Amino acid sequence: MAQGYHAEFVEGAVSPRQFPAESLPEVAFVGRSNVGKSSLLNRLVNQRKMARVSRTPGCTRQINFFRVGGRWWFVDLPGYGFARVDRERKETWQRGIGGYLSARRDLRTVVLLLDCRQGLTALDREMVDYLTARGLPFRPVATKIDKLKRSQRRRALGDLEQAVAAVGGWSLGPPLACSALNGEGIDELRDWLATLLESPGQEESPAR
Repeated sequence: MAQGYHAEFVEGAVSPRQFPAESLPEVAFVGRSNVGKSSLLNRLVNQRKMARVSRTPGCTRQINFFRVGGRWWFVDLPGYGFARVDRERKETWQRGIGGYLSARRDLRTVVLLLDCRQGLTALDREMVDYLTARGLPFRPVATKIDKLKRSQRRRALGDLEQAVAAVGGWSLGPPLACSALNGEGIDELRDWLATLLESPGQEESPAR
């Protein structure tokens, strides 16, 4: 993915009727609150303030659509699993994410962000199960790799890969290790996304 692609915020939606109608190859980003999703999105497009980084994890309920290079959609889904958020708001988010994943026909993959220091949590397993039940392909990305010593990284990534594989599902590869802070692994993720988004559309999975 060329680093110079311009990304622009287009829509912050809370229901399917607000989703952009323009048909473009699309990738969604999802993860637990405070996993570093907004920072990683900003690093991917080399724009510091494309996705707003909140000081209060769990406060965003919108599904944010960004048009990248006039060719793709990057979609920032609300974070999940923040304990201080009330049940009603959590349920609203779940309905919103479900509506999005059911409605978008040009969705090529879901990038599932996982904190490399915490491994696959119970909430992450629920998300893998959710994606699997709908036949949605996903790629795990291990965030905050800079927080681990090099001697710890191989084990952490291996444990993540085994945990994801044990749950099953439509994983498109082993976890990619990334750091929004120092840029480690970002070029590899960019290249993988560009290849995926520029390829012919994938066949529909049975669950969709």
